[in-house]
Amino acid sequence: MRGTADSTTDGSDRTNDRPIATAQGAIEVLRATSADVDEQLSSIDESAATQAEEAASTVEAVSELSATIEEVAATADEVARQSSDARERAAEGHDAATEAMAVVRSVRETSSDLAAKVRRLEDRIAAIEEAVAGIDDVAEQTNMLALNASIEAARADDDSADGFAVVAEEIKGLAAESREQADAIETSLTEVRTATDETVDALETTVEEIETGVSSVRTAVERFEAVSDSVDRTAQDVQSVSTATDDLAASSEQIATTAEDVADRAQSIRGNISSIRESRAEQTTMLGEVGDALSGVTTDRDHARISTGLDGLDDLTGGLIEGGQVVLQYSDVAIADLIAGLVAGAIATGNAVSVTPPPGLDRETLDGALAHRDVSLSATLANDRLFVLDAFDTWQSDTNVFDLGARSLGAVNRETDRRREQPLLIVGNIAGEIATLGEEAARAARFENDEGIFEATDTVLNVVDRGAVAASVASFYVGAADQAFTLDVSGDRRVLTVDTDPTADTPVRGALRTGDRPGSVAVVPRTNDTTPPSA
Repeated sequence: MRGTADSTTDGSDRTNDRPIATAQGAIEVLRATSADVDEQLSSIDESAATQAEEAASTVEAVSELSATIEEVAATADEVARQSSDARERAAEGHDAATEAMAVVRSVRETSSDLAAKVRRLEDRIAAIEEAVAGIDDVAEQTNMLALNASIEAARADDDSADGFAVVAEEIKGLAAESREQADAIETSLTEVRTATDETVDALETTVEEIETGVSSVRTAVERFEAVSDSVDRTAQDVQSVSTATDDLAASSEQIATTAEDVADRAQSIRGNISSIRESRAEQTTMLGEVGDALSGVTTDRDHARISTGLDGLDDLTGGLIEGGQVVLQYSDVAIADLIAGLVAGAIATGNAVSVTPPPGLDRETLDGALAHRDVSLSATLANDRLFVLDAFDTWQSDTNVFDLGARSLGAVNRETDRRREQPLLIVGNIAGEIATLGEEAARAARFENDEGIFEATDTVLNVVDRGAVAASVASFYVGAADQAFTLDVSGDRRVLTVDTDPTADTPVRGALRTGDRPGSVAVVPRTNDTTPPSA
């Protein structure tokens, strides 16, 4: 049975409200996205400010570097000039040393020739000395002849004696004069020999010193050649440094220009971000106004309820809104027993259930919850009271167990609608459906009435795992929901909070109490607890 006339009329109203609910969900997504964008803009603004400061520091540092490079370039040019001068001086020194070596070699040759000539002079002096000795011998013999002549003159008669005596005296005088002159020549020759010997000794010493000088000059020439080579290499290296410094200076100037451009662009980005933030603020304000207007549209009608079948939960809310969109959020907390209890309660109060099991909701847990209501799992499946949409292939194949990996959600929903006879509670596992269908298709399936397959009086309960579903997607479901619940942990207890309900003063909280059997759960109101649940 699909519903009475009254419920159909009310269902028509709810059908008209679905686009508004969807718009509210979209508004919540936009609000959440706007908040994220604002945070990102703030982060970008901070990064741009940091970038601008760093770029300014870079410009300053590069400017200082450029100045230093210019100083180095100037120093390198000066060193290059001095190296060139040193190279020229070394070349001049090398030429002078080469010339000096040639002169020394010429002096050495001249000295050697002079020493040879002096030696030949000594030989001639020796010959002269021999000749002088001969003269001396002749003078001695002449003197003896004069003496003999005198003796013979004494023996002769007077007339002859006088002639002999005169001749003897003349010969004697000549002999004496020859001896004197021979002695004088010998004295001069002795002096000349002494001077010649001294000259020869001096020339030999000079030649030895000249040989030493030649060796020193040769070493000097070799060293001048080495210095010239070193100066050439230094000049080449300095020229390379100068060229590299010029290139580096040009590069640093280009870097400085680029850094200035970056700084200017960063400042421009900051200005653009400020404009965007102003526009975002206006947009956020308008979204709030649109959301408020949509909320006012949907609050002027009665909300029929269906029982949850859970002890204590109806006392908090009056039940789930019939034909409504309900969201149950959770994160890092066991939820399978609560969903099993809701499914069992809905079946026990005359509804059919289509459920996409969240993690942990297996056969044993659901069977225990149904048994708590004196209902059999196999019977509910066989009697078309329960339809299981298996998103992760964790349920065994059975009647009314559909593998969403093998069949489309639309096909499963059409078969479910065709076979059920009672109003339907549709329990969706958003994380599982997104993983199987994709975000857009999953959202359309739950908030566009599953391609119009289900009736407006059928109730949708979307289970959203905040740890697995993006915040913007969760905001969409929560924003479009007629009722919103959150299951959290407070201390050692699980706490169910009613976040949104058109007829209740929210938030309202209750503690979950687990029974002895799987799927057995109850809600204990916490009227005096004002502590918000953990996020």
